[in-house]
Amino acid sequence: MVKRTPHGQGRREEGERPTAEAARDKASAREIYRDVESGYYVFVGSRGRTHVFTEDGEHHTSFRTTQANRERRVDEGKWERVSRDELPDGLK
Repeated sequence: MVKRTPHGQGRREEGERPTAEAARDKASAREIYRDVESGYYVFVGSRGRTHVFTEDGEHHTSFRTTQANRERRVDEGKWERVSRDELPDGLK
């Protein structure tokens, strides 16, 4: 089960959100980023499903992104790519 922040729980309850796949996508993500401003970690699943988790593993929110959008965030210094080995223990 995924621990959810109040924001994440509210988004899940809205329906039609990609939150149901959050735990599975986090475990299998090939693209992982760290949001420079918030310190949260971003996991990208299939079809651009993008899930944001706090450092201690709580699900914050989910949304869809495109490859171009993710590249722009990296280029602008908003996100930095990280490897699974660099994740804090709460996210491994």
